[in-house]
Amino acid sequence: MTFSIILPSYLGEYKNAASNREQKLIRAINSVLGQSFSDWELIVVSDGCDRTMELVTPLVYEHLPKIRLVKIEKQKIWNGTVRNAGIFLADGEIITYLDADDKLGSNHLQIINDNFGDSDWVFFNDNIWNGNEFVENHCNMDVKGMCGTSNFAHRKSMNAYWKDATYLHDFIMIKQLQSMSSNYKVIPCAEYYVMHRPSKPNKYDI
Repeated sequence: MTFSIILPSYLGEYKNAASNREQKLIRAINSVLGQSFSDWELIVVSDGCDRTMELVTPLVYEHLPKIRLVKIEKQKIWNGTVRNAGIFLADGEIITYLDADDKLGSNHLQIINDNFGDSDWVFFNDNIWNGNEFVENHCNMDVKGMCGTSNFAHRKSMNAYWKDATYLHDFIMIKQLQSMSSNYKVIPCAEYYVMHRPSKPNKYDI
């Protein structure tokens, strides 16, 4: 099973953005490079962001062909075009996602691979900071605000693409996957670490 990890990046200013996003983008990429499961590609989609191009281009040359980089015209916030650009380019069987201010544990892809089976898509919990340590966050695909891009992976062959939406764009994507295929399952918690939560309760930025 091969994976394409889609990582959108815009390092300009916007409401509720994480701090130190240049460093966090590099952290996110390094967390992919550190995966125990090796059959992956990372597609970084620059959302009209020259600084993303400057930071990531040296990593592309250092890690060819594992990291790919594409720049598109700047999109409005929550526009599905950014992640869709990565899906269009993806060569992997399975599409999964990583936000530029988050990171993956080393066994993230291995856990998904070991549990995916013949499903069209899978749903899993993520990990959040409780003030002292990271703990499993019990997510719910049927409740707005209790699921996100950190909670699912799907086959590219589903031809599932992101809609232009609001902050709930990830919930809308999950609902779309549900409507497209009932051949899915909830798998054990993968190692996706949510490093930035901009709203209360449990607001933090690590």
